[in-house]
Amino acid sequence: MKKYIFYYLLVFMGIMLIQTGCSDDAPVGDYFAVEQYNARGTVITPSNVVNGFFDLGDLDNSSIAFDLAQTGEAASSVSVLANYNGGGFSEVTSVSSLPTTVTVNANDVISALGLDANSIAVGDVIVMVFDATSGGGTYRSSNTLSAPFSCLSALAGTYNYASTNYWCAGPDLTGEVTIIETGAGTYSFDDWSFGSYGNCYGGFGTWGSLSMNDVCNKISLSGEDNYGDTWELTINSVSGADLDLTWTNTYGEYGTTVLTRTDGTNWPPLSN
Repeated sequence: MKKYIFYYLLVFMGIMLIQTGCSDDAPVGDYFAVEQYNARGTVITPSNVVNGFFDLGDLDNSSIAFDLAQTGEAASSVSVLANYNGGGFSEVTSVSSLPTTVTVNANDVISALGLDANSIAVGDVIVMVFDATSGGGTYRSSNTLSAPFSCLSALAGTYNYASTNYWCAGPDLTGEVTIIETGAGTYSFDDWSFGSYGNCYGGFGTWGSLSMNDVCNKISLSGEDNYGDTWELTINSVSGADLDLTWTNTYGEYGTTVLTRTDGTNWPPLSN
């Protein structure tokens, strides 16, 4: 009998030890499942960005828009904070429901960060981050959104040209040239010589990597033609629909051309 009592006592003590061990390691039941295994926090993701930059040429009417979505706990609010060129963050706006579309105006960013609009330069950058408040606290997402300060550019189109004073001393030339947009603010001409290659050489081939760049109406060239020569383009004057320019290259070719718009609009105030 004593043997059986001793046996039951050992079993009972073993059960108590097992229960005590489990309790020390972690709670059991619903409490353990909720507190230890459920994800905490909210991740905010921006997408579908419209515009993508703030237009220095028209800050009063410049804005960017983007969608915000969430993953994880449902957020009760999301603060959109911004910094300027890597400085400190300040809140620009906030939303209370997701998913949603947010519009951030340039002047709101300038005001929130205490910036002087006249001191902002092309290439300066606003970075936005997102703080989500949910049941577990406030969480800053690793997803960010960058918006540089730049300018709209709309130079693509087909225009009339009148070329004079070019290197092979031929007659005045007239025709059409097309400016082709190859990227945001970058362009190529279908004829960089504005008719002079056709007159002097009887035609032309490809133009290599030549590119015209427009940054807030400041024009520059980059790349080289298919012979390895670089080019320069000088804006002589802008008068309504007429753009007077001179071009040269390192091979020694040059010419003067007036490009005339036929779409009823004027050239922007382009310069070098």
